[in-house]
Amino acid sequence: MKVIGAPEPRDRRSRSRLIARFLGGMVVLALVLLCMLEAWFRAHSTRVVAARASGPLIESDPDLLIRYTSRGRRLVPGAHVRILKHQLSGLDIDMQINSLGFRARELESRKRPEEFRVLVLGDSITWGDYLPADEVYVNRAERLLNPSPDGRRVELINAGVGDIGTREEMDILEESGLATQPDLVVVAFYLNDSRPPWGFAGELGRPGWLRRHSALAAELYRSRRLQRWIKEQGEPRWGWVYARDRIPWQKDPAALEQLAWLARYDWGAAWQPESWAAVDKELARLRKLAGRHSFGVLVVSFPVRFQVETDFVDDRPQRALEERARANGFGFLDLLPLLRSHRSETIYFDHCHPVPAANAWIGEALAQCIRSEYLTPGGKHGGKLQLLP
Repeated sequence: MKVIGAPEPRDRRSRSRLIARFLGGMVVLALVLLCMLEAWFRAHSTRVVAARASGPLIESDPDLLIRYTSRGRRLVPGAHVRILKHQLSGLDIDMQINSLGFRARELESRKRPEEFRVLVLGDSITWGDYLPADEVYVNRAERLLNPSPDGRRVELINAGVGDIGTREEMDILEESGLATQPDLVVVAFYLNDSRPPWGFAGELGRPGWLRRHSALAAELYRSRRLQRWIKEQGEPRWGWVYARDRIPWQKDPAALEQLAWLARYDWGAAWQPESWAAVDKELARLRKLAGRHSFGVLVVSFPVRFQVETDFVDDRPQRALEERARANGFGFLDLLPLLRSHRSETIYFDHCHPVPAANAWIGEALAQCIRSEYLTPGGKHGGKLQLLP
């Protein structure tokens, strides 16, 4: 006698196998998709890895290069890393930091009589982590200064660190810069240097195993934290970014001033009179250190891209800085006229970081200034150098 429904267990097992195969296929597809995304982010996102690291699970850890102290960001002494696919230049950068925490070669503890040492303080523009060391203006200037007019070996020491201001630069000078026994200290001043550092990178915290080994996980976490950070900072910090494509700053001085007001927490600070009090304090501190340790000071003013590309000249921040430099007995070099003479060419990666060609122009200008004012017998050892286009 035939039992009705007897084949049902077999059919049920068959359906279960089909479901299992489908789910297995979905898992495999998801894994393949994740692997593809991971490969894409590894190829396109900026990562900091140990110089000799290799293999498919290469570890990325920004803490290999940057440390956070109670006085701000510092480079890790003795670090040797590669920055892969830098977000500005797209280049892979070999980054070597000396025992003092500077992107420079190791120095002898005692300066020889035939040496002239120049310590260059600055932010990410000076550090130049987006370019090979030889293409940064500091190294370019050094090459042009040797041999020097008085026969001494000129050594330029790059003490730049990203996301710092004038106060942090003076801290670095006291902490480790004086150990270089500088004959001249160059302060590479950018227009937001009166403001405290923003510190977003520090908001990411120490990365765990997953973020160190997965570019996808690191980027997803960074994007989420960045969105939250921007929301917490509020509209005032970012108004200029949204407005730069909507207002005619290139042709209208009032529009540039409006853009500077919107950027008052960044480069626009230099248009706000109240921001200069912080600069005055640090320049006075620098003057005391220069007198105590017998070094000269040269202040170099770096403009924002909007100043360079306007059809008119608004150099009020430069004039304010020059007045302060002269009042303290410092030399002064204004890069705005030089860069404006090249404004038909590509000068910046973004609004402030110069491309290799611009680094070459800046290095030449700096070398010319140091040679004529500090190395040539009878030089002024200070004062402003007028650069002609």
